[in-house]
Amino acid sequence: MADTSIHTHNPLFDRGITHEGLAEIRDRFLRLNHERLLRTRTALLPRQQIFLDLLPLLIHINHPILPGYNSLSAPCGIDGYQPDSVTLDRLRNNIARSVNYRPEDQAAPRIHSIFLMGSCGTVAQAENSDLDVWLCHHADLDESDIEKLYRKAGAISEWAKNLGLEIHFFLMNNDQFRRGQRDRISAESAGTSQHFLLLDEFYRSALLVAGRYPIWWLVPPEEEVNYQEYTALLHSQGFVGPNESIDFGGVSDIPAGEFIGAGVWQLYKAISSPYKAVLKLLLTEAYARDFPKVLPICVSLKDAIYRGTTDADTLDPYVMVYQRLASYLSARSELDRLELTRRAFYFKVGIRLSQPSQSGTTWRRQLLEKLIQEWKWPPEQMLNLDTRNRWKLRRVREEHRFLVAELTNSYRFLQDFAKRSKRPALIKSQEMTLLGRKLYAAFERKRNKVEWLNPGIAPDLSEEQLFFHSSGFGEQRRWAVSTSAHHDFETDAILQEHDHLSGLLCWCYCNGLINDYSRLRINGRQNGITENELRRLAQHLCKYLPRNAYAADPDKHEAFNRPKVPETLLLYLNLGQHALSALGTARVASESYHYPIDQLEMVTINSWGEVSSIAFSGTETVLNTFRSYQQLMVQVSRGSHQLGIHALSFNDPDNKLLNRTKHLPELLRRAFYKKSANNRLIITLSNGFYILQSKNDDLQSIYAASYSELIQCLGRGQAEYSPMIIDKYCSPHSALASIVHTANSPNCYVFFHQRENTADLFLRDERGSLHYSTAAFTSAEDLILPLLSFLTECKKEQQSHHDILVYELRQKDDKWISEANTELTQLPIASSDGDQPYLEAIAQTQSAGRLVFDMRCNDQLFRYAQAGQQLFDELAKQLQLLSATPQHYYLSKINLGIMPPQQTCVYMRYKQHIEEILNTSVLAR
Repeated sequence: MADTSIHTHNPLFDRGITHEGLAEIRDRFLRLNHERLLRTRTALLPRQQIFLDLLPLLIHINHPILPGYNSLSAPCGIDGYQPDSVTLDRLRNNIARSVNYRPEDQAAPRIHSIFLMGSCGTVAQAENSDLDVWLCHHADLDESDIEKLYRKAGAISEWAKNLGLEIHFFLMNNDQFRRGQRDRISAESAGTSQHFLLLDEFYRSALLVAGRYPIWWLVPPEEEVNYQEYTALLHSQGFVGPNESIDFGGVSDIPAGEFIGAGVWQLYKAISSPYKAVLKLLLTEAYARDFPKVLPICVSLKDAIYRGTTDADTLDPYVMVYQRLASYLSARSELDRLELTRRAFYFKVGIRLSQPSQSGTTWRRQLLEKLIQEWKWPPEQMLNLDTRNRWKLRRVREEHRFLVAELTNSYRFLQDFAKRSKRPALIKSQEMTLLGRKLYAAFERKRNKVEWLNPGIAPDLSEEQLFFHSSGFGEQRRWAVSTSAHHDFETDAILQEHDHLSGLLCWCYCNGLINDYSRLRINGRQNGITENELRRLAQHLCKYLPRNAYAADPDKHEAFNRPKVPETLLLYLNLGQHALSALGTARVASESYHYPIDQLEMVTINSWGEVSSIAFSGTETVLNTFRSYQQLMVQVSRGSHQLGIHALSFNDPDNKLLNRTKHLPELLRRAFYKKSANNRLIITLSNGFYILQSKNDDLQSIYAASYSELIQCLGRGQAEYSPMIIDKYCSPHSALASIVHTANSPNCYVFFHQRENTADLFLRDERGSLHYSTAAFTSAEDLILPLLSFLTECKKEQQSHHDILVYELRQKDDKWISEANTELTQLPIASSDGDQPYLEAIAQTQSAGRLVFDMRCNDQLFRYAQAGQQLFDELAKQLQLLSATPQHYYLSKINLGIMPPQQTCVYMRYKQHIEEILNTSVLAR
């Protein structure tokens, strides 16, 4: 008989716990575990069963001839495990006869336990189910040991692939897990998005393959709230040995913040596995509605075992999840959601009850048939679900609506729950950001973006034949795709509509309607497009479009750690247009100086796998394309890779137009994204000239209908130096082209060209503005030296350090060239010549804010405040007294001291205006 003093002082004995009672509970768990392991093994193909049979041994020892070997020093040895003779025989008969296992040669164990997670041994385990393996190692493994264990697990996974199995190993440190320390999130690992909910799933579904059992088994359901105290007493009182159990912690208090992170994780998983995710999302919702009095399913399972139930059907984890959800939804009278839950469960199980079993009636089939009888599903409903592999777009679209509605409902619930609970999500902010990016990429609907309808719903939506139809003209034109040659846009035969063809083809490709064998048809010539052109477009798109959503692709996981940036740009010029007919194809390469593009379609693929398309038509097609390209380049500048550009030109013999436009992306990049981003690009389009300039990442344009208007527009003021860049096809033989190529620094350039008795004067100032004027010509000295004197005075007032350079414009072989004239700049500059008086305009501001000028003639000052509008008449009288011979007068200086510093072109505009008024007054006398 036990000492009663122990009963008095040990609260465990007060609760009736004995070695025998603990052994009975442990045996019940092990019996259920054994039954589910047998079910797991029978669900595998005969050649796959060896994986399950040998998995513990492969982890337990390091032998060069065995799968998984990478180093003799790799962590091995499982606590309490010794292979039996059957296992060793399986090893020798199937892998290596020469392996000689000697227990005494084994080093100290470094592995606590091996568990299988998920659907193993449940009604949901199908032949193609992957297996998740928790490899629980000692806490003292260093980084080198962990890396060796990773490599060993990876090599075992590769061996399993040859058996037709997909295995995912997760290396677990139970001490770190208990403290909430997790690896960062990955495509397969939930990171910090969930802890207690993952533990709930582990305890209800995990299968112990070898090693220590979970001490959680031995904590009665009613003691869950006292988990830490209870397990400590089990150890301290010797009920559990030091190397007998493994402790992942209890599940009594699930914090509110975990439901939010776990829900977002399941929303992400819904991208590729919507039905499985719907079940877990609904369970998260059901738990959250019970918060704070949450009863996890694993505790219900444990309670049943403590009450003596070990029946594997009754305690099937997936059946228990369904029953909890059915009870929750029925109580809320949400029958549509309940029906979706049943479909999700049916698809997860994967048994087609409408078809006879090929291998007799299995326990999985019997269990599912029992549920179906309760649901009262008619045979035709099961037939519909069992032919999911033959579902086409309409059925998938209908199911997609149900799923998106459910996912949206769950997301809104999580938002409301977060507001009500006033608890932050426990998931790390960077992991929440990553998951949010994946959700936006997969589910966000926005204009021009291709919507993915079919991830995880039906395996194959491809059609043998697709017909493309168009209706309307110009901006009202619509394209449609159907499986019928008829093109009535009102019929149900239409699968999808779009306002441009490339966007419609993108939608077809991304949603799997087109495969390598699909035939694409057009009835007749639709807006100039033939079937050959349709196929050419489709083949080009096929090279670059993603075939699955990046958000669900493990290989693309890292892309979501960074903001999205455009990666690929596809351009389709003049699709269905006869754009070259107006020019003649022979003139494209030689005489035409603009781009005959009346229609253009753009397809963009970004680093998150989002596909978007847009089309432009009309006279501003090229300009609108530039604006869209500008926005793409703003985004590209935030990344580390250049944008890949691929183009096709239609109705373009010998690709003359395509070759002409190849330089445009680089031209735009050079203009707006290299060094100075304040360049102005001058380009000719079909309706005239455009000056393009990027301001605040927005491409602004100025239109000029003629060459003379262009020169005038280039005189507009600039806040800072803005170099001009001119497209090589924009007036290549003009004086402007020569000026732009010559004036390449923030100095003041004077260009003059003699035309008999007159001269053209161009001044490109220190900020890049261009001023044009004409003047009488007698000699270069008489023309330039007074101007240089004026510009020198401007420079003094500006307190600027720019140089003043002079060039003479000449025509040579139908081209304009600029020749530097250094002689003029080296001549002494007089303030005025003998015939010209010193004339200075002095800016003043009237009370109304209008700018007026006083005038100084030699030493005499004419004030506007006194003379008003008669000022220039009085000045003309004075000039007439100084010289009886009529002549053209020019200003020696303009004083703009009352204003902030102005660029030289401003001085030149005032100079030209004042000189015109003055000389008109002189001539009028």
